[in-house]
Amino acid sequence: MQVYISEFGTSKHDIALVADVNGEIVGAVWVRIMNDYGHIDDKTPSFAISLYKEYRGKGIGTALMKEMLTTLKEHGYEQASLSVQKANFAAKMYQKLGFQIIEENEEEFLMLKKLSV
Repeated sequence: MQVYISEFGTSKHDIALVADVNGEIVGAVWVRIMNDYGHIDDKTPSFAISLYKEYRGKGIGTALMKEMLTTLKEHGYEQASLSVQKANFAAKMYQKLGFQIIEENEEEFLMLKKLSV
């Protein structure tokens, strides 16, 4: 887990957005270029997302993802990646957002989305 958060904000490729409900942060999405299973190359940011359980399934995660994809396009990135466990219900959401499976192992999908710049 440290690869996702250690020294976050020290690289120009570190970007984070949060979801706020009634003044309380209920989730976040962040990207960085890191050497995780979602790593494609040193120009492609990898996604991480987390929502409190009670806020899942309400469209908040989708809204966070869409906003981050827009932000990445505005910053000139050509693509973004993520890894997700095959059993995670969010894998379908990522596909609806245009992420495509480019690789898989027994437990996870590696997904990539091309961004129109």
